[in-house]
Amino acid sequence: MTVTHPRPIITTGRLATRMSEQEQAQLKDLLKTWAPDATFVAEGKPLEVELGMGNGMALYERAKANPAMNFIGSEIYLNGLQTLLKALQKNPLPNVRVYPEDARTLFTSGLLQPESLARVLILFPDPWPKSSHHKRRIVQPELIESIKQHLQKNGELWVVSDWPSYAYHTIATLYPIKGLQLEQTVRKAADCKPSARLAEDGAPGGEAALGPQLLMQAPVWWQTTKYQEKAQIAGRNPWFIKAIKTS
Repeated sequence: MTVTHPRPIITTGRLATRMSEQEQAQLKDLLKTWAPDATFVAEGKPLEVELGMGNGMALYERAKANPAMNFIGSEIYLNGLQTLLKALQKNPLPNVRVYPEDARTLFTSGLLQPESLARVLILFPDPWPKSSHHKRRIVQPELIESIKQHLQKNGELWVVSDWPSYAYHTIATLYPIKGLQLEQTVRKAADCKPSARLAEDGAPGGEAALGPQLLMQAPVWWQTTKYQEKAQIAGRNPWFIKAIKTS
């Protein structure tokens, strides 16, 4: 009897590309040069993984500024991958690898070892603001548990969003996970937690009461993303939610 596995829930709303099938095939072939392997993972350098890196240029700049650290960026949007690939072809960075698949599968592929990651980033994930679509949000307890298993002790998980309801959703998801401690940026994210599950965009007083807007202090290694620039032009500022693996 053949066992079939359900397709994972889609967490991104941007997949379309104008590339021809030939161009897509050429891009995927070129990306093989930058695929992460066991040797790269086992080099002994601190390792960062970014889930859904967009055009990858923020990761590229972080890697360029920190050659003593290794970086793996995952992305399925071909146009974004093309942008990063062009930068790597022009100025190769040996501490960068690209995983052009669903980021969640990186944690089930066997490539990453338990307690091997110094930092995991989920930056500006698709917000899926409708309640009926919340199941599509990539920040879910199952993924967070898997990420935690792969973080080394004192390793960091960062979720950055410019959507209030996603900030609340993230805090409510991270807070109960044993072995993860929400850390202080401007103020401890846990202080925002008590009403997080009840918060909805537009709820009277909800944003002021919960205060993810107090978590606006970017880490020192931060590189502004293209999406962030667009969001700030539209009047939306990011919240930086950080959790540390304690056990």
